[in-house]
Amino acid sequence: MQKFSIYDKHTSRQARNLWEVNLSDAVRPWFKDVDSKQVASAIEALSVPNERGAAAKYLGLQLVPMA
Repeated sequence: MQKFSIYDKHTSRQARNLWEVNLSDAVRPWFKDVDSKQVASAIEALSVPNERGAAAKYLGLQLVPMA
């Protein structure tokens, strides 16, 4: 299992050293005021390895793998 840090490209929000299974839960509150099925789907896709990059790009997030 891999760890990531997440940085919002449009605000100062960040979450560091998260297990990949917790990525969606970490950013969900950042988008609580957005009522969009596409955003909700992208948030869930952060936990899916082969969808993670596209989801992060759609949400304006930078994912940095941790060593």
